[in-house]
Amino acid sequence: MTERKVQLLIEEMRANGNLPAISENVRDICNISRQSNSCAVDLAAIIMRDCGLTATILTTANSTLYSPRFPIKTVSYAVTFLGFEKVCSLALGLSLFKQTMESAHNQKLVHLYASSYFSGTFAMGLAREFKHKNPEEIFVAGLLYRLPWIALANTFPKRFQNMESLIHKGNLSYNEACLKVFDVEYTDICSGLVKVYNLPNNVSDVLLNRNGDDGMINSLVHQAGHIANMLFGDRLGGKDAISELNEAVRTLLHNENFSASDFIKDACKKDHNISRFFKLDKGDIDMMVNALEWGKGNPAQITSQSNFGQACDETVRSQEDPEQIIGHFLTELMLWHKRDIDVNQMLMLAQEAIFRCMSSPEVFTAFLNNEKSRLTGRFYAGNRADIKAEEFTIAVHDTDSPVIAALTAGRSGRWFIGEEALHLPGLKKHMNIKSALFSPITAANQIIGMYFVARTANDLFTEKEQAWLEQIADYVGKSFENMRKRHAPSEYMPEGKEQATESSAPPENPNL
Repeated sequence: MTERKVQLLIEEMRANGNLPAISENVRDICNISRQSNSCAVDLAAIIMRDCGLTATILTTANSTLYSPRFPIKTVSYAVTFLGFEKVCSLALGLSLFKQTMESAHNQKLVHLYASSYFSGTFAMGLAREFKHKNPEEIFVAGLLYRLPWIALANTFPKRFQNMESLIHKGNLSYNEACLKVFDVEYTDICSGLVKVYNLPNNVSDVLLNRNGDDGMINSLVHQAGHIANMLFGDRLGGKDAISELNEAVRTLLHNENFSASDFIKDACKKDHNISRFFKLDKGDIDMMVNALEWGKGNPAQITSQSNFGQACDETVRSQEDPEQIIGHFLTELMLWHKRDIDVNQMLMLAQEAIFRCMSSPEVFTAFLNNEKSRLTGRFYAGNRADIKAEEFTIAVHDTDSPVIAALTAGRSGRWFIGEEALHLPGLKKHMNIKSALFSPITAANQIIGMYFVARTANDLFTEKEQAWLEQIADYVGKSFENMRKRHAPSEYMPEGKEQATESSAPPENPNL
């Protein structure tokens, strides 16, 4: 009976648009990270489909929380730098958070969303001070542990206000107040949402307020939540409250020097998403901390900025000038070739260069098999979740195809709809290609593969884009030549994704 009541509440949350859906991109990221044969190229390709997620991952990787030795400018390097688990956790947490912010009905709810994000940032900061092995998972737990609370507030504002009053004025527990108002306990709603999102165990433990295998996560998140609640007015600040908070955190971290005021400033400085998501600069944070120490009013309401949540993710890609960023990518490819960087890293960087510098492309990196009888896709970056790299496949004996003609001649080529057939039935089944650009990959005077770039829009590829693709293919071919010098000929040909795995070490490149 209880399960049915929870199901009805969740269905109403969804119907009102107040329960965020896991985007297809984030779902793909989570699936990829669980597959034993997945590789960093696949993960980077999914991230690049979402320009907002691209910007967030790059911003996060470059924050002082991760302290990279050199600026990280590409998704490819960010994935190898952060690792699969971190990227997956960040993508899930930030995607759900951003969607909930976009559904905010009033300023109070926006502050509640902001408090949730700050809870995540503070939880990760506390985890780092505690030297926890997985602070990113704690960030996600901190970010999402009030997701049920937010969903109730957004969907049932009057009933939620009644529940909140029972907690603060009637001294009832969350479970008791929720049972009176919604006829189910708060942990029942949390359990329902845990199942909906298939959340990691440690994150689920925090939502359900239980100590799992790592009971420290629960403690860190709840202390982080207390700090965020004080900063956004859900708990009163002031000298006594801060002193009590400091004592609790000092005991938790075994750190007698912990200062909540200094910690808030430092954590916000390290997280560049604070300014991106909430338009809060250092002066705003300092003002909020001063108001917190003063203990009167809501610190969040005294800031000069109030445009919380109006992040500009959707304009990120449109602001990129292809002619400027192609120069960056070509420079990096040249430097990586000179430094003899691992070929897997070169493949990732080349794929990202093509995808980010050409408008709405579908990018396939294909290689010949050992018999040189078939050209088959190994990696794909594009706008479609239902397309696999292997769907690009063509027999070399199809010589009337312009793709094979270019491959045989060792030259690049262009195609647009209405010309001779491409002989790509796998792609034709799923994609209405209007134009295409292709360039062979040549190493040591041997053709080993090809880049095939397609568009489903009516825009034709330009000579300039063709020149870019030729240069990219040239650098990749030279990288394979370097690999050939290091390995026996039998190891030269790339036979599958297993050769481009996460095990490749990130390149030591001072220009990244």
